[in-house]
Amino acid sequence: MKPIIKIAAFACLFLLIGKITDAQTTLIHLNWKLAPQDDHLYTEKQVSVAGFNTTNWIKAIVPGTVFYSYVAAGKESNPDYADNIYKVDKSKYNRPYWYRAEFSAQGFPIGKRIWLNFNGINKRGEVYLNGHHIGTVNGLMQRGTYDITDLLNKNKSNAIAVLVITPNTDHGLANRESPTYLSSGSWDWMPSVPGLNSGITDVVSITSTGPVSVEDPWIRTDLPNKKLANLTVNVKLNNASAKPVSGKIKLVINPGNITVSGPEITLSGKNSELFTFDDTSFPQLSIKNPKLWWPNGYGGKSDGTQYLYTCSVSFDVNGTTPSDDVTKSFGIRKITSDTTSLNGPLRVYVNDVPILIKGGNWGMSDYMLKVRGKDYDTRIRFHKEMNFNMIRNWTGEVTDEAFYDYCDKYGIMVWDDFWLNNFGPIDSLNVFKNNAIEKVKRLRDHPSVVIWCGANEGVPGGNPKGPLNSTIKDAVKDNDGEDRIYLPRSNAGENNPNFSIHGGSRILSGSGIWGNVDPKTYFTDPHNGYLFSKDSYGLRSELGTATFVNIESFKKFMPKEYWVAPTPKAVDSKTNMWAKHYFSTDGGLGGGSNPVGYINDLSKRYGTATSLADFCKKAQLLNVETMKAMYESWNDHMWKDASGMLIWMSQSAYPTMIWQTYDYYYDLTGAYFGAKSACEPIHIQWNPATNAVKIINNKPYDLKGLTVEASVYNMDGKIVSAYTQKQKTAVSASSATEVFTVFNAVNLPTLSAVHFLKLKLFAADGHLLSENFYWVGNTYLNYTSLDKMPKVSEDLYVSRPKIKADLNGAILLTYTITNKSKTTAAFGIRAQLLKKSGAQILPAIFNDGYFSLMQGESKTLQVEVDPKLLGTNYRLDVKAYNN
Repeated sequence: MKPIIKIAAFACLFLLIGKITDAQTTLIHLNWKLAPQDDHLYTEKQVSVAGFNTTNWIKAIVPGTVFYSYVAAGKESNPDYADNIYKVDKSKYNRPYWYRAEFSAQGFPIGKRIWLNFNGINKRGEVYLNGHHIGTVNGLMQRGTYDITDLLNKNKSNAIAVLVITPNTDHGLANRESPTYLSSGSWDWMPSVPGLNSGITDVVSITSTGPVSVEDPWIRTDLPNKKLANLTVNVKLNNASAKPVSGKIKLVINPGNITVSGPEITLSGKNSELFTFDDTSFPQLSIKNPKLWWPNGYGGKSDGTQYLYTCSVSFDVNGTTPSDDVTKSFGIRKITSDTTSLNGPLRVYVNDVPILIKGGNWGMSDYMLKVRGKDYDTRIRFHKEMNFNMIRNWTGEVTDEAFYDYCDKYGIMVWDDFWLNNFGPIDSLNVFKNNAIEKVKRLRDHPSVVIWCGANEGVPGGNPKGPLNSTIKDAVKDNDGEDRIYLPRSNAGENNPNFSIHGGSRILSGSGIWGNVDPKTYFTDPHNGYLFSKDSYGLRSELGTATFVNIESFKKFMPKEYWVAPTPKAVDSKTNMWAKHYFSTDGGLGGGSNPVGYINDLSKRYGTATSLADFCKKAQLLNVETMKAMYESWNDHMWKDASGMLIWMSQSAYPTMIWQTYDYYYDLTGAYFGAKSACEPIHIQWNPATNAVKIINNKPYDLKGLTVEASVYNMDGKIVSAYTQKQKTAVSASSATEVFTVFNAVNLPTLSAVHFLKLKLFAADGHLLSENFYWVGNTYLNYTSLDKMPKVSEDLYVSRPKIKADLNGAILLTYTITNKSKTTAAFGIRAQLLKKSGAQILPAIFNDGYFSLMQGESKTLQVEVDPKLLGTNYRLDVKAYNN
């Protein structure tokens, strides 16, 4: 057996290194306090010694931001509500702040090295311990790990103080201050945040190791075929002591309990070395029949989550005494790409299967960075339930590793940007470089990361051969090899080897438009008249629309005097408040989503709203229709030449009426259910421009013995049997296949002003694979007759729920909903879980929403909810559009 390969050796200063500390045991919980630097007359040394008086300081939230700490302390009015955040004195927060904590070292393990670990500070942090300046953390992804063993007071309190410097506000934010949270300076979906989200924005911990620590294990997977995976594990060891240390590296990989023990090695004092383990030296690193990681919808466990492995890397001194142990999660999968012709669109493959990209842009988890840890579970789970397979981390606004953990779990690929928009210089190439390297090293083991992207809508630095683009490319290549795709910009590509690590073209189809259009237009005109969009479906990085919320959410952030239906007229004193939440009819704040077009389309299609409640109700139908058309148009052109589309945006960071599927309060809009339907892995759909019915098969295998059924109903909920079509068929893997057309025969019965098309796709064994539902006007897009439908409220029967606890601790409620009316369809049914008080129970995961039932039809509705939220007094509230 060959020995492990020693890659490099070099001396380093062990006051500051970059080391993953997530797997280390945290020795103590730190209680932080916060105060502005210039409100007090004291020195750095005074602040950073034990016993300093912090009576007038506030409790700090770490990880978090200065501004959010003050909000949580009740020092600012609720910034979500009305225009409160616009009234905040920004000068109060756009200045340096002290963070401070004291702790006792009693009980710390004897003979161990003690480390103080930072994982990110925005924008810069000067770190002090017991009166000593021990380092600087410069950037939201930069890590600082400090050996504080010899600085600790063993028998009395110790003090940590961090002076946090906010990004420079003299020239706005934009690119100059990069790396930072760009949208903190405001965008067309969130306000400027006081302090620009400065603070200790990632986890801080105090941990212990022996003399040798393990840094950033890197697990690479080579998949020559789906039956074999060859692993390579790169390990960096750091010897913090002054003396040579001998010992062994041990790897344990699970599932499978694959154990690798290296030969004895010796590290000289104050030194680091890199080691590689691979299958040529250790055959057990060749895994037969591995459990593969797949994008959502393409494979995985029966519960819809993905197969993940862990690799524990330890170093034992003299082969027996544990010094350090770091565990990383990883997935086994292969990422490749190609273009189908010289100027063809980028096509992404996972495990050699072509993936039709379906997902959304994620601008920020929360505008005050208060989403942490398990908070990501519901948000990423919603993306899984919408049948999405990708999230774009737009301009790298998300830095929390928990985001990637849940993307790994739910099979959501990540298109990961760096911190650049398409304009402006940066202040420090060196700071950017250090953060870029840290980002890649921290995240490279996550199987969900599929694409690294240099900049939003512009080549980094404006030059594909320039230093900024080269810096990012080198950070990726040197620290992640060529295992993923690199794109220099988000909305275009060039037939130029400089635009890809691998060489060759990387063609995207632009970005936009950012406003709803006629559904037929999505199917017939990919350009949509917008400058950034090529005459190609291709891979579109952004396509957006306003998405108005339900009335319950609207009332949570808008004062009562503004509870009025909007009009497309110029903003006045009432609609100005709407503009503060990015729905501006004069083209100002939020005008980029074309609210005027949204309001006009709603009025023309469904009739002018008579109240805010009426507007919100009609808006959900527009949301369903628009979002479904967006994704189904890309389905329709699958591989001819569509290869994927990401909406702008899928996640809500601030209470708004635009760019979202679920809203800020977790309420599911019509857009959520439109996306959920259209993005099914196996899907039946209708093209409103050609009347063609197609089967969309995203699976990597053929489907045989299928039955397609199309039925048409009038508004009374009765079938018009003359329009019924039924056909047997088969479709190939990864394909869009036309079956037949509807509404094109002659001498058929006249239909009601609005009628309904229901499509069903059955498997060979008869079970339902996909169902879809459309409303169609005799006059195209005229649905105003829906307002004349008879009410159905008393005829909508809801059964008692069947209650079942699932493996994740949630409660699964199963209801049967039946339309018992003898006169009408129950159209556009919205279901909600409500407490006895009438308050919504959120979040809750519904298998369907805004669905319709014809006369005598029933539907099984499943709702998953946390039992702590559910309580005992709850009910399912169902209301049809014709309630």
